[in-house]
Amino acid sequence: MKFSRLLPFALAAAGTAAHADVTVVSTTAGKAAFFDVGGTVTSQIKGNRMRTDSVLGSRGSALIVDIDGKRFIDIDDKKKAATVTMLETLRAQIDKVGVGTMTATLKKTSQTKTIAGYSCTVHDLNVQMPFSITGHPGDGMDVTMVMNGTACLSTSAPGLADYQAFYRASAESGFIFGDPKVAKSPAAAAQQKAYADLTRKMAEAGMALESHVTITASGSNPMASMMAKVAASDITTTVTQVTVGDLPADKFDVPAGYKVKTQK
Repeated sequence: MKFSRLLPFALAAAGTAAHADVTVVSTTAGKAAFFDVGGTVTSQIKGNRMRTDSVLGSRGSALIVDIDGKRFIDIDDKKKAATVTMLETLRAQIDKVGVGTMTATLKKTSQTKTIAGYSCTVHDLNVQMPFSITGHPGDGMDVTMVMNGTACLSTSAPGLADYQAFYRASAESGFIFGDPKVAKSPAAAAQQKAYADLTRKMAEAGMALESHVTITASGSNPMASMMAKVAASDITTTVTQVTVGDLPADKFDVPAGYKVKTQK
């Protein structure tokens, strides 16, 4: 299961300023479901589109989230190919998991830091996402995914207004963040939905410049015990650079000449 691609994608000028494209570069460290997720992640936002290029361990990848087109585009430069997953298809897969009522809390603390040259305030976070392995809650195969940790959120980082506008639009459209190819896995789907909701809540409070998140799973059945091992993650993300400036539109679409496959 490719959990190593799930969270790092998402953990990386306010007021009346003109719209500006935003680039956020971050480093990641830790493990996600037995995978080393150490590496770098570059997220670029242009209006309602975001491209994330990551190098985690020896694996490189690029994923485009296109809110207006309601699609995800997975770019494979080595094969000169792209896999497109429509949001409608992905949401249908996640709905089969049988996710219960999620609770998410984000509590501001008095601790402040300076990350990448910008001030941020530490927030404690907790997310609990109950779901059923079979898609039928109450059938004895229930598991609760639990995320705990901290996030340092900045209200002074450049490009904040456009950063928040993107996540606001994603929330209104029902997007998740992560590798769409793994959403058929119950644990992965629960992680994606939970972290998407948490990311939106954090974006409302500011730009995440640093985060440390641990993920565990609990339940009173054998499958829950297995999921506790599969889902176990401990990830730290630290932003190293935030810049604003015009980005070419073709970076946010399938490159010319690439073979396109639609994910079913």
